[in-house]
Amino acid sequence: MSSQFSITPLSELPLRNDFMFAEVMRTGDICQLFLEELLGLNIQRIEFIDKQKDLSDSYTHHGIRLDVYLKDEAGTVFNVEMQSVRNDDLPKRARFYQGAIDRSELPKAVNYDELPESYVIFVCDFDYFHIGKAVGERVSFLKGTETEYCDGSHVFFLNSHYTEGNASASILEFLDMIRTNDLEKAYETPLGRKAKERVQAVRSDKELEVSYMTIAQKMLDERRLGFREGREETLKDAVLALKGILEPSVIAKQFKMPLEQVMKILDQE
Repeated sequence: MSSQFSITPLSELPLRNDFMFAEVMRTGDICQLFLEELLGLNIQRIEFIDKQKDLSDSYTHHGIRLDVYLKDEAGTVFNVEMQSVRNDDLPKRARFYQGAIDRSELPKAVNYDELPESYVIFVCDFDYFHIGKAVGERVSFLKGTETEYCDGSHVFFLNSHYTEGNASASILEFLDMIRTNDLEKAYETPLGRKAKERVQAVRSDKELEVSYMTIAQKMLDERRLGFREGREETLKDAVLALKGILEPSVIAKQFKMPLEQVMKILDQE
């Protein structure tokens, strides 16, 4: 239980950690190299829009916080996110991110044709689609034809546990660093070397350590609360499942709970 609710020191933080990934990817030359190598683009200039850009329509709607959100000189929008824990909703998450970005980028009374090109890029520390490829790109076609459906939106899923390296050496080194957390390795590409140097710099940055510990402690408190609430809900369901089957005193003994707590749960139903 203690390892589940502990904070990894900044000095040991791997690239796959959200905080570290955001700090590395918000470094202009690294992010530019990453995008150019992944997408085959020639980017002259990038502009980070907001640190942890918050896109919420209103307090009643589901909002999202974008860790790495930027534009190039042509106005193309890029959102790069680290996914270190597997979730089964990534395609729909990408769809939601894309819609939120579009609403943010298209003011009222502006024509739809002025909506910029946009890229949502998930860097995954797992093989989401189980296809072995280092890079997967979403491509749409009109049914029954080879006609590509192009609306200016693009989604990429990167896989650090690839078995087929269908990407440049730079991207593969970057993914290798995410998977192995190996900072002893002599990386051969500019992206690999710069990412390694930045990880090392972040790990030894005393000012960043204060910010990291503040954020990490807040997240740890939220996890503890969520675990506690979830455990309480699980116990409640278990007690109710035995209602009418076992005596309250037996249920209390079974779950090592005070009889008064068991009676309170049973009386609520």
